[in-house]
Amino acid sequence: MITLLISLLISSPGTMLKDGGLPPMLLNADTVVTQASGGLPAGIGSVLNEVASLPGAVFGLGVIDLSSGERSSKNEDRRFYIDTPDIVNAVVCVERHNSGEFLLDSLIGRDEQLWQLVRLGQQGSREATQALIFHIGGIQQIENWLSRTSHTTTRFEGVSREWEGAPEVLPSYTTVSDCLDYIEIVSNSLDITAVRRMCSNPPLSAELEGALGSSNVVYGWISGRDDTRCINLIISKPDGSRYGVTVLANDLCCVAKADLAFSMIWNAL
Repeated sequence: MITLLISLLISSPGTMLKDGGLPPMLLNADTVVTQASGGLPAGIGSVLNEVASLPGAVFGLGVIDLSSGERSSKNEDRRFYIDTPDIVNAVVCVERHNSGEFLLDSLIGRDEQLWQLVRLGQQGSREATQALIFHIGGIQQIENWLSRTSHTTTRFEGVSREWEGAPEVLPSYTTVSDCLDYIEIVSNSLDITAVRRMCSNPPLSAELEGALGSSNVVYGWISGRDDTRCINLIISKPDGSRYGVTVLANDLCCVAKADLAFSMIWNAL
C-alpha cells in the first residue's frame, strides 16, 4: 500500500496543493475515471431552492449529470461577478486544443507547456491567469470564442492583480448557465491527459474537503475575494457517475456560506 501511494505521488505532474492538506483523493492525473449512465435525483430542484434562500449571500446554483446531460439550476441566467475568470481561460484552451489550433502540450517557455500555465491559474495565480490571456491571443480571442459559442452573458475583462500600481480591471461576469456549459465541455475532454492535469486537485477549503470525502475524484476551479466566490467542480464517484456543480455567490457574508451551499447540493446527489 505504501509503495502504491508513493508511485501515485510521483506520477502526479507538478501538483501544487493549497496549504493545509491533501486533496479529497490522491489523484493520478494520467488516469481517467470512466463514467456510468444516470440522472439527477428527484427533489434536487427543492434543494436548490433551499440553498438559494440561505441568508448572507446572493446565489446562482446549478448541477448537471455529466452522463445524461440532465440539468437543474436556480438563477441560471442572472449575471454574477467573478473574481478570477480561470474557468473561462481553461475552457477556451480546451476548445482550441480540440480543434488543433493551439495544443495544451505546446511548449510556451523553457520546460513549460500551456497546460501548466492553465494549472497555475487554477491553483490561484493571478499572474499566470493574466499571462495565459497573452499566450492564447489576448482578450479579443476570448471574446470571439464567447460570441461564436453564444456565451455572451459571460463578460471577460482580464485579471485584477494585487501588486502596487497594478492596472485597474473592470469586473468580469458569468452565469450559471454558461458555467454548466463550460463544465460539460471540459468533462467531455477528460480523456485527454493534459486536460486532466490542468484541472485536477483544485484548491479546496477544509469544509469542501469534508463534504466531498476521500473516495471521489475532483476536478475544477475555485476563486473568490472579498464578498464573492465562484465554485465550479466536476466530481467522479466510485460508481462511475460524474456530476458538475456550480455555485456562484455575490454579496457574501463569509466564504463558509458559499461552501455550505455547495455541501448542501453535493449531499443531495
